[in-house]
Amino acid sequence: MSHFEIVPFADKHVADAAALLAARHARHREAEPLLPELEDPVAALETEWRTEGASGVFSRHGYVIAAPTTVMNITWMRVGIAGQAIEGDREAMRDLYAAAAQRWVDEGHTQHAVFVPSHDDELVDAWFRLSFGGSAVLALRQTGLEEPFDASVVIRPGTAEDFDEAARLEVTMGEAMVPSPSFSDVTLQTPDEAATEWHEDWDDEKYKLFVAERDGKIAGHILLYRRPPDLRVPNDSIDLSQASTYPEARGTGVGRALTTHVIRWAHENGYPVMTTDWRLSNLWASRFWPRRGFRVAFLRLYRSIP
Repeated sequence: MSHFEIVPFADKHVADAAALLAARHARHREAEPLLPELEDPVAALETEWRTEGASGVFSRHGYVIAAPTTVMNITWMRVGIAGQAIEGDREAMRDLYAAAAQRWVDEGHTQHAVFVPSHDDELVDAWFRLSFGGSAVLALRQTGLEEPFDASVVIRPGTAEDFDEAARLEVTMGEAMVPSPSFSDVTLQTPDEAATEWHEDWDDEKYKLFVAERDGKIAGHILLYRRPPDLRVPNDSIDLSQASTYPEARGTGVGRALTTHVIRWAHENGYPVMTTDWRLSNLWASRFWPRRGFRVAFLRLYRSIP
C-alpha cells in the first residue's frame, strides 16, 4: 500500500471506511455464521472513531483506528473489533499500522492491541509480522440440550448470599494468571473489594450466577452476562463472563458440570448463542473452552514497545 495515499483518518472517511468494514464482516460471517449481521456499519465505525483519544489513518483500500483503553490501571492503544479493515493484499495493513502508530507512540502509548478476525490467516500473519503476538481470543458456540456431567456436585442459581464466595472465586481466578506462563501484571483486588463490587453492581437483568456445591460447600461458579451487542455479540446471545473453581477442586469435573448446565439453561431460556473469551497464555482456559465447543471468532493481538 505504500504506493497508495495514506492520510490521517477524518470525519469525511467514515462512510468509505464503513463500506470496507461491511465487506470484511460479510466475509467473516461466511466463515462463522453465528456472528450477527451488520445492520449499520456506519454506527459500528462511529463507535471506534468517536471514542475519546481515537486516531488512525485511511486509504481507499483500508483503515486503522485505535483509542486508549484503560483496564485495571493499564492503558493500551486498542484497535477495536470495528477498528480495522482492508481489501486486497493484506500485506498493506503493515503500511497502515506504520502510518498510524508513530502518533500513538509520540503520545506515550507504547502498548498496542488489535482485534483481528481469526479466519483471515493472511491478515493475522501481517499483524504477526508487525511484532504482535497472540494475547486473547473472543469465541462463541451454539447452545443446546447438553447432557449433564456427573461431578458429584449440586448446581443451583446463585443468590446475594453467595456474592462473598463468588468474590473469593473471582480473586482466585485472577491469582491463577499471575504465575508462569501468564505472568499477569493486573493489580488484584482483595476479596473484600471484589465483594463490594458484586453487591453494588449486581443487576438481575444483566447477570445470572450459578454455583456448584460439593459436600455442602461452594466449589466453583459461572457468571453469565447479557453483553451489549456488537460485531461479535448477537442480540439474542449471552456471555459466559466468569468461570472459576477453587484449586483443590480443579480437575474433578466441577467446571465441566457447570458449563454443561449453563449451556442447557441458556438454550432453554431463549439464548441460542453463548460467547466467551480467554487469555491464550492461560493454559487451562485455552484447552478447556475449545473442548466445550467454543469456536474462536476474533484474536486479540498485542505488542509492547520496546
